[in-house]
Amino acid sequence: MNTLPLFYKKIVPLNKTRHQNLYVTPIKDYNHTRNTNSLYIAAVEFLQASREYPIVFGAGNDGSIFPMVILGLTNNENLYVGKKGEWLGSYIPAYVRRYPFILAGDKKNSGNYAVCIDESYPGFNEKKTGKRLFTDDGAETPVLKQSVDFLKDYQNHIQQTNLFCNTIKELQLLEPMQAYMKKGEKKQTLGGFMCVSRKRLKELPAEKTSALVKNDYLELIYAHLHSLANLDRLIKRNG
Repeated sequence: MNTLPLFYKKIVPLNKTRHQNLYVTPIKDYNHTRNTNSLYIAAVEFLQASREYPIVFGAGNDGSIFPMVILGLTNNENLYVGKKGEWLGSYIPAYVRRYPFILAGDKKNSGNYAVCIDESYPGFNEKKTGKRLFTDDGAETPVLKQSVDFLKDYQNHIQQTNLFCNTIKELQLLEPMQAYMKKGEKKQTLGGFMCVSRKRLKELPAEKTSALVKNDYLELIYAHLHSLANLDRLIKRNG
């Protein structure tokens, strides 16, 4: 059974014949993210995201490691979406900004991707509201080209993030982490994620540390460690 990416309900390949007369309007609110308490984040986003979100690491069923930002303290909770659907953080993760477009991998040709859209997005229409995706000749309009370029850049950042995660996994720098919260008489534990162990980082041989510095990975690690202080802010946001 295939699981759709977060937020997406009806992913279809973008087709210049089928979607010849399709228009798109900008996202007006972020209510579609309201039930999401964590999101994937690319390594290139660490420095900006670390200023307001806790950055942690999760593990896939295949043993892969991936970074994510924590948005809520319980399931189906995003504390960064306001009552009117506005995003309350100053930085919006790229995972959110790429919606309603997405790249889908080609199972037959590894490394090839098709541009897809979520047809359920209410901003898609043929009523000439917003900006058109294709010209009469079937060429990409500027708005579509900009979206496709963003998706390609994002995919490249994902590959770079995978290299970073593979490195810290191989160096065995990660350890399980839990956050403890108290609201009134109610105690709560947030777990199921990992963080870099400062102790293991300090114990790395000099040549390993030097390699982290050379690849700019040490900077990413410290951005991640610095971001963990935002857990306290998240708890206060929940209060």
